[in-house]
Amino acid sequence: MQKKWRYIDERDVSASYGLAVDEFLMHNVVREEYPFEANLRLYNYADYSALCGRFQNLQAEIDIDRCKALGYGVGRRLTGGGAIIMGRDQLGLCLTIPAHILPFHTTRTLYHLFARPVLSALKKMGITAGFKSKNDLEVGGKKIAGLGVHIDVAGSVQFHTSLLVDLDVLSMLEVLKIPIQKYDDRKKIFSVNQRMTTVRREADRRYEMAEIKQIIKEAFADAFDVFYEEKGISVSEKKQIHQLELDRYKNVDWLLQHSPQEDMTGMSLHKTVGGLLRTYIGLKGETIKSVLITGDFIGQVDLFRTIEARLKWAPLDAEFIHQTIDTAYTDYKEDDIAISQEDLAHAILLAARKAKTVLDYHYDGSCYYPKHKREYHGS
Repeated sequence: MQKKWRYIDERDVSASYGLAVDEFLMHNVVREEYPFEANLRLYNYADYSALCGRFQNLQAEIDIDRCKALGYGVGRRLTGGGAIIMGRDQLGLCLTIPAHILPFHTTRTLYHLFARPVLSALKKMGITAGFKSKNDLEVGGKKIAGLGVHIDVAGSVQFHTSLLVDLDVLSMLEVLKIPIQKYDDRKKIFSVNQRMTTVRREADRRYEMAEIKQIIKEAFADAFDVFYEEKGISVSEKKQIHQLELDRYKNVDWLLQHSPQEDMTGMSLHKTVGGLLRTYIGLKGETIKSVLITGDFIGQVDLFRTIEARLKWAPLDAEFIHQTIDTAYTDYKEDDIAISQEDLAHAILLAARKAKTVLDYHYDGSCYYPKHKREYHGS
């Protein structure tokens, strides 16, 4: 008997929303009361979103400052793989399905299982594609689609495909840090075109995005013997998705994970009624290596040295810092302390924020040049 899948068609989504919806659907599909066996979502991003893979250093792969200047979104996927640019001419495909109903459960076999209907859809458009390594589809040695799989601890599978219907190569080169930035525009385009291709370049006619979505939708229905109920994202679902955006996909801790934990130093100046605080901090990732409290205040040197010692190798956590300062002030047992706990905590946290903003990574590499040796060019 045919199973019922939910079909979702969306256009021009933001980086954080696009990724949050995929994760939300993945969580929902394993709920007992969920009325669909699986979700198939076909969508495109607004021009443009630069997305890195789950295990990449975003700062090494994507020029964040350039993205901000151009108004491009930035995101980190749940699925692995390399950095990509997604916009109106790149089709995003997300299938979310419970693992227990699948015949295979290893990542490698799932790639092949879910790629079959994608390959069939390309074949229907006159394009003969096959696997390149474990997670790319290629035509004549050129990449046309990237694949990703994530298996959730709750038993749900998320399968991603980014299909290059078309591509503005120069827009991609502006924000992805790949090892051809030194070339002129003509050589850049030539180099990328040797590694990548698109549906519109390979097909025997120009397919519009709506046609491609319909062909892929039918290919999955045939491959898995299902029928669809088209149901968009409801208002109540959007509220939960918005919270997921805030918690994960707009959260700097999620975006900047897997960044090298270099030593970072920062200094803050903070005027208080007890004098000027000049506070220095040294960080190793999210760990405090050292704190030095200086300034033109009078007295309480022993108190501040105690706080400096207690914060050494402590977590960079605002609540922990406040608690450490409050405890030290209580232990100090002196009433006339001109600089308040709040002022001191503010000075330390301000120095930490400044330390975390001075890092600037300059790496080469993207999913389009996976074999290129990455080198660190920073100081």
